[in-house]
This record gives sequence, C-alpha cells and structure tokens, in this order.
Amino acid sequence: MTIASISSSPDITPFIAKIYRPMIRGYFGVAAVYYAVMTLMHFGVHSGTDLLAIVAASTIASIVLAFFWYGLRKPHAFANLHIVTTIANLFMLANVMIAMEIKFAQTDLVYFIIMVMVFALACSSMKQALISIAAVVAGLFYTLLKNAPELLINYAFVTAAAAMTAIAITFFLRRAVGRTALARYEAENRLEEAEKLSEEMRHLSLSDSLTGLPNRRAFFETFEKSKDDKGAGFATWLVLLDLDGFKAVNDGYGHLIGDELLKAVATRMQDYCGAKAHLSRMGGDEFNIILPNSAEPCIVEAWCRGLLEYVARVYLIEDRLVQISASIGCHQIDPAEGDAQLIRDADYALLHAKKHGKNRVVVFCDDHAEVAAERFRIEQALRVADFDTEIELLFQPQYDLGQNRIVRAEALARWNSPVIGDIMPARFIEVAEESGLIANITLAVLKQAIAALKKWQDPIPLSINLSGHDLISDPIIAQIIAQVEASGLDPALLEFEVTETAMMADTHKASSNMLRLAALGHPLALDDFGTGYSNFSYLRTLPISKLKVDRSFMKDVADPMTEKILHSLVGMARTLGVDCLLEGVENEIQLVIAKRVGTHMVQGYLFGVPMTAVELLSYIEEQGAVAEEPVELGAVNG
Repeated sequence: MTIASISSSPDITPFIAKIYRPMIRGYFGVAAVYYAVMTLMHFGVHSGTDLLAIVAASTIASIVLAFFWYGLRKPHAFANLHIVTTIANLFMLANVMIAMEIKFAQTDLVYFIIMVMVFALACSSMKQALISIAAVVAGLFYTLLKNAPELLINYAFVTAAAAMTAIAITFFLRRAVGRTALARYEAENRLEEAEKLSEEMRHLSLSDSLTGLPNRRAFFETFEKSKDDKGAGFATWLVLLDLDGFKAVNDGYGHLIGDELLKAVATRMQDYCGAKAHLSRMGGDEFNIILPNSAEPCIVEAWCRGLLEYVARVYLIEDRLVQISASIGCHQIDPAEGDAQLIRDADYALLHAKKHGKNRVVVFCDDHAEVAAERFRIEQALRVADFDTEIELLFQPQYDLGQNRIVRAEALARWNSPVIGDIMPARFIEVAEESGLIANITLAVLKQAIAALKKWQDPIPLSINLSGHDLISDPIIAQIIAQVEASGLDPALLEFEVTETAMMADTHKASSNMLRLAALGHPLALDDFGTGYSNFSYLRTLPISKLKVDRSFMKDVADPMTEKILHSLVGMARTLGVDCLLEGVENEIQLVIAKRVGTHMVQGYLFGVPMTAVELLSYIEEQGAVAEEPVELGAVNG
C-alpha cells in the first residue's frame, strides 16, 4: 500500500507513477553517467582481480541504469516503476559493498548515509523506500561488523538519524505527491466524464429523439462528407422518402399510434439500408438516405422500389393493422453542385412522385431539371413579390339561366412579376401552394376584391378561392374575417370556394373554419366537384350552398354517359337544396346539355372570359339592357 493513497477507493498509483517517472528517469540517467565515469577511474586505482571485480560491477550498474533510463522515455515501458527503482538501488548498493570488500575505508562509509537519503527521495512508495533503506542499513552494519566493529555504535546512531529523516522525508513527500496525484486523478476523471457527457450530448444532438435515427443535423454533416468521397467509379445518391397518407393515420388512430408507426417504419428502413446507406429522419414523416457507391440510375431505382415494397408491408401496432406507402425522389450527387440545388432537385423528384400517383420512385433527370429550374425561379419571385401591386384581379361571370343575368363573378388572380414577367395562373398558384406562399396571394386577392366591391355603386357578389393551406390555417382565416369585418361589407357578397382535395389535408380543421365563415354569412361553394373524393358526407355536414361541377365533364358532351352523370349530379344538388353550377360552358352545344340536365347556373367562355372590373361592369350593364331578350351568347368572348 502506498502512503500516497489518501483514499482507499480511487486507485491513484498510475498517477503517482506519472509524477515520479520523469524524476526517476533523470535519477537513472545521472547514476548511469556516474558509474560510467567511475568505471574509467577504477583503471587508475585498482588492478588484478580487484580491478576486474569493481569494473564489472560498475559497468553492469551503468548499463542497467542506462537501460532503465532509455526505457522510461515511453509512458508505459515498465508496468511496476517501484520494482525497477528497487533493482537500480540494489545495483548501486552492490557497487558500494564490492568497493568495501576490495578496500575498506572509513571515509567511504558516508556513501551508505548518502544512499539512505537518495533512495528515500527516489522511491515512489513507502514500502519500496523502507526496503531500500533497510538494505542500505544492513549493508552498513555488515561492513562495520566485518571491518570496524568499534565504529558500530557511532554509525548506528548516525544511520538511525539518517533513516528516520529519510523515512520522514519519504512520508511527507509521498503525501504531497499523493494529494497531487489524487487531484490529477479527479481532474482527469472529471475530464473523462465531461468528454463522455460531451459525446453523449453530441450523439443526442445528432439523433432523432423519437426514432433514434440520425437527425437533420447529422444528415447535413454526412452529406458534406459524401460530396468529398469518391468511390471506385461509382456515384453517391441522395434519396428522399416521404410517407403517403401519414396524416390520415394520425387523424384516424391518434398521434401515439402515429409515433409508433414512425418508429416501426424507421426500424424497417434501417433493416433494409443496413450499413450500406446513411439513413436520417428529417422531421415529420420525411426521411433522407445517402446511398454511396451505387451504379446506374436503373439499379438505384430498383433498390428504392425494394425499399418502398418493404415499407408498405402491414404493421401491427397495438393490436391494430396499419398499412402505409411512401414516395421517393432521388438524385445523383454532383460535388460541383451546391447543397441547396442538390436537395432542391431531389425534392422536386419526390414532389413529382407524390403528384403522379404516390408509392413510386422518381429519379431526377434532365427533363425534370428544366421544369425544376422554372419552378425555382417562380418560387424565388413569389418570395420577394409585392402582391398588393403585382396581382391583378380579373372576373369571370357566373350566369343564372333562369334569371337570364349575371348573379356572381369569380375573382381570378393574374400575376405580372417584374422579375420573370407574366406567369400562367395554374403554374404560379401551384408553386405558391407547394411552397406555402399561397396565403399571401389569397389575402391580396381578398383585399382587391373588397376594394372593388366598395367602389361599385351596385356591387355584384364575388367568389374567391381558398387553398388547402388557407383552409386549415386559423391565423389566415382570422385575417380573412378581420378584413371583411373592417370593410363593413355584407359577408353575403363574398363567397368562398374550396375543393375536396383542399379539405383532405385536415378534414377536422377545414370543417371548423368553414363553419366559422358560414356563421358570419359567407356562402360556401364546393369547387371541382366530381373529380375528387366525392365524399357526399360533406354536403350533409357542412353549410355548402353551391356545387361547382368540374369543367372536365363538359369536354366530351358527345358521350351519352356525360349527360347522365351531369343529370345525376344536378339532381343530387336539387335534392340536397343547394345550387349546382356547371363550369366550362364554352359553346352552344354545351349550353344545350346544361339546360337539358336541369342546371340553372353556368360559367364559361360562352358567358364571358375573365375580364377587368371595368369590363365586368360594362358587361353587366349590357346584360341589363337585354334582360328581357333571349340570352346573348358569347357577348364578351374575346
């Protein structure tokens, strides 16, 4: 047991050894040089067998000490430092004893006293010091008994005093070193704990708390490294996976089941990817994969299809069978391209997969690049657009065949961007919806529609489209309501059109906000009816006052089934007590069909193309002038 071990619990012996190692190494170095010099000096003092004996002893001591000195240059060269030191001490004591055997001199007895002090300072443990001091004292007493017994008592007192002093020095030195070693042990222990905690914190910062997968931050770290890695003739691919219909699972089974499903999907994806690919969860139901050392696009596409099939297998979650699919967009990583561009291209491929049937793989290609570039330009222009000045409203009349007059007009946004010029409405509306910017357009359209209504002496009711994003956003609905209330207009003048697809994003929230608008007196129309889910429960539970049958039904009027379907839709609307409007009436044949199926409201180029507010008012005046005459078809068709 070392005196330095202040506490029995921590083992600080290695730390004491670290402190003593450089001191003892210096001690060995000086001693090795000393005995090397003494070896040379012996040749001038001794001869014969005496010379042989003393030179052999000093040479061996010098070599051993030099070996120990050289070995201690490495931190872990000798496992037990106190044993090495004891051996070195005994070699030095042996040299003094041999010298005394060859020629006894009283003056040389001082070497024993010196060795007691030196050994006490050089020993790294009290046990080792006691052994070394005892060996020196024993050697001294042996020499005195053999050569000068009369000096035994005198040197006994001197040696005892030296030994006690050496032991005291050893005790206090070891205690000081022990405290230093303990402090170093605690410091290194804290450092180790801090590094471990830091590593744990880093792991947590790079891990998704729900699934345990690498998170968004970890993905970007790996993504940067992957751009620098160059496989043997192979490419690295970025794969983006998004679950199809995950929100419906959350809505239908609750968020706890949704979380369990995400964990099960993550486990299944990990099993499929193995060590070959880096899988990350980006958030929600989005996962990214970096697939290194992959070959041709067809092979990557096949690998991705296998992943989709594996993900789409049925899950058993809390005694419920849940099935979900996914869509994938992938893009080959080009180190020359920027990160944002690579991710944007892969995201476009994913969006393409989502829009064209879902549960499929789309590999980004040159054809996509042009469309994606255009989409990016439109999105960037949308982000910096001043919609209050850049959006122009056009109005398309909705005609009542029974009353033979215009009863409402749909407000249509047209955007002339100072950055990229005129953009087709369908294109910029699509990009705005996908990028979450549609609400700004909706509010700008509402603002201009309100301004037009307030300006008109005899305002005609207007119809404004709401996107799915608008419909499920409480803040946007609140802003819409606030604008209308601030205007002082009758809410009945502003009808809001929604689609079934828009409602599907969050049926509960959409229904709640539609009820809010209806409660204030706003008419609600279900747009593009017949092309979506055709969930007739909406018509029973929501305050919808109008069905707008999609224009696609009017494209093939020669098909007998067209008229039968339209007749059924109009009849259903009549049964439910809501208006039915046919869109896409562009010629007289389509008008005849509209009349035959029994609808009394139509919209289309036959009754007016989208027009400015001034043109609309003029057109209404013209219609009023001929209200008693047959309908003037195509009066504003140009």
